[in-house]
Amino acid sequence: MLNLACTLEKSPRVEQRKFTRIELGAPVSVRSRESGRETGMIENLSVGGCAIVAPGVYPVGARLFVTIANFQSFAGRVVWHNAVDDRFGIEFDTPLHPAIVDHIARLKA
Repeated sequence: MLNLACTLEKSPRVEQRKFTRIELGAPVSVRSRESGRETGMIENLSVGGCAIVAPGVYPVGARLFVTIANFQSFAGRVVWHNAVDDRFGIEFDTPLHPAIVDHIARLKA
């Protein structure tokens, strides 16, 4: 039993995502009632959410509006935050249509 526990601890962490992400590197504007508006960079995007690098304090559960590449605002909530490098993840309130994700990706290309 001990050998099994050691093996499990050494196994690489497997991420389980609901949606496929695309790498983006596009400008983003983040707006919250508490922090106002900040600009940053969106690292990746999926129909369900995105990862952003932007200054500010965004605690898990905070409600935000995200405007990607001056396209459209999307409402969501913070699901994780790394204060060390100002990175955080947003889950959109309503999943984006795949065509919208494709359109935003083409804007950046």
